[in-house]
Amino acid sequence: MKIDDKTSDSIRDAIKQKIKEKIKKELLEEVYTELQLEELQEEITDEILGVKNIDHSEGKIRLDPIPMEPVITVAKSDRSDAKIKITVKAILKIASHSLKYANTNIRKENWVEVIGLLAGTYDKSNGILHIEDAYPMGHGTAVYAEIKDYNNFTRAYEDIVKSKQFICGWYHSHPSYGCFMSREDLGTQKRYQSFWDKSVALVIDPYQINGKSLGFDIYRANFTNKKWFSVPYDVRGNLDVRMLPEILEFMAPIIEGKPAYLEYDE
Repeated sequence: MKIDDKTSDSIRDAIKQKIKEKIKKELLEEVYTELQLEELQEEITDEILGVKNIDHSEGKIRLDPIPMEPVITVAKSDRSDAKIKITVKAILKIASHSLKYANTNIRKENWVEVIGLLAGTYDKSNGILHIEDAYPMGHGTAVYAEIKDYNNFTRAYEDIVKSKQFICGWYHSHPSYGCFMSREDLGTQKRYQSFWDKSVALVIDPYQINGKSLGFDIYRANFTNKKWFSVPYDVRGNLDVRMLPEILEFMAPIIEGKPAYLEYDE
């Protein structure tokens, strides 16, 4: 079955309209999670096309993922009860981890989120949280990631303690669809802030790293009103944001598990 661009656009519009109608009809005040939206999109796509499964192999139907607007749960804020400084080392580890499972050598529909821990120290006298390092823990689906093996969590915790640091938060990626925290992330954040009330959540979209932006934001949650607020941060060390895309480009082979470069006789 072949679909031209005009027909493909019509199908995409029909799917969007169906999703809007279904949300209005069935949800009332309930909010769809990102995972539910993805499942709903697949269900309605099958309904419109009249097929059970879409084969993405060559010569078959291929529809690009439909961008869905996220539920807005973040109240931007320029104020925070603690300043944050993050090291260049942590930034490079988080960015490279997110690109490992969402790069140009992987089909975009197969890109997935990653998740990890943030380790740091806290300067009580000045109220500054120093995010010293990042510990990659795993990867998940296109819209969800979790730490599945808590034996690995224990191992990471022991390594962090040996470094005379502590777990000060967590990070995850949103490859190509922006930096925001969703309502379902509140449960994860509550666990971290229950251990330490200044714990943070960092979300990165590596495709927003463009020479003007570092591609990530840092948040805390207010559990009274169940909303997120952004926390201002500084980079500790010498990192020119204009150089970051080129640095990551050089690191690309390493991220993919290859040598950074080869001699011509290798």
